Amino acid sequence: MNKVILPHVTVGTDAYDNIRDVVTLYGKSCALIYGQKAFDACKDELLAGIKQAGVEIVEAICYGHEATFENVNKLVNNTNIQKADVLFAIGGGKCIDTVKCAAVEMNKPMLTVPTIASTCSAVTKLSVMYHEDGSFAEVVNFEECPKHSFINTKVIAESPDVYLWAGIGDTLAKYIECTFSARNDVLSFEEEFGVNTSRLCFYPMIENGKRAMELKKKQEVSEELTKVILNIIVSTGIVSICVGKDYNSALAHALNYGFSCRKHIEENHYHGEVVSYGALVQLLMDQQMEDFEIAYKFYKEIGLPTCLEDLEISAEDSLEDVLDITVVNNELEHVPYPVTKELIWNAIQKLETYK
Repeated sequence: MNKVILPHVTVGTDAYDNIRDVVTLYGKSCALIYGQKAFDACKDELLAGIKQAGVEIVEAICYGHEATFENVNKLVNNTNIQKADVLFAIGGGKCIDTVKCAAVEMNKPMLTVPTIASTCSAVTKLSVMYHEDGSFAEVVNFEECPKHSFINTKVIAESPDVYLWAGIGDTLAKYIECTFSARNDVLSFEEEFGVNTSRLCFYPMIENGKRAMELKKKQEVSEELTKVILNIIVSTGIVSICVGKDYNSALAHALNYGFSCRKHIEENHYHGEVVSYGALVQLLMDQQMEDFEIAYKFYKEIGLPTCLEDLEISAEDSLEDVLDITVVNNELEHVPYPVTKELIWNAIQKLETYK
């Protein structure tokens, strides 16, 4: 029997007011696990929502600074967290992915509080895990997504602009990768639902993305910004949940994990930023020129990377180490034809010379 549970979310400038109606379904005590900057950004309103719920906070702790199994173990072995009935994950994708692993290992329900819109981690049933040096480790898949996500659009509007920018790049790739991976397959209902939903991750983002970025710079919670936030977190998340690991990603993410072997990528660039570059490479490799030209124009409008130089890599770089990791990544296990180093390299070179 297939089990597909779509995400439960509360959205709006007053999203934390709904904590009372949700958290008490899972217990009377909670642990708050957060990224420090994220917690500082939402602390007053979030704590007010938890206080209104009458739920005891038995621990409040920073998760660390990377989504690693070492940080997962620290949470699992924390005696105060062990006492909590429910876990709150507060922050960006790496914090949330770390807490997902801990929650599953501890068999505890988890609620998410995304403070930036950079990935769909807040609603998905997987974690992207890294080594302590920042290089990619593995994708861990779970049976269920978090119980609920509280998406405060005011907090996200006031977050650094670069996270939304990177989130747009990551979201565009979902449509590009999902439709590629699912090509020619006979899909189940939920898989077909997910693939069709992935269109929301591309065309509406192209339509609303530039304006949303402009208004976000003014910290305005506009209709365009809200749509973009929900497509980044919810639409992309629904695709991920419905299509499963076979159709969840392809070359864009595999190439991102390949680039993670370069230290400066992890230190200076964002996940969605690097994924967006890989999405352009995939479109060229697959000769999807109509979508490529739409995407390329949009990238130029908002400054997403369109060449190696944008990732601080020389056009003369052979990328041998990057491509060696890319072609063995499990994101390329289910694609419509073999994706080789030569195909990727040729597409990268074509992108370098595209005008």
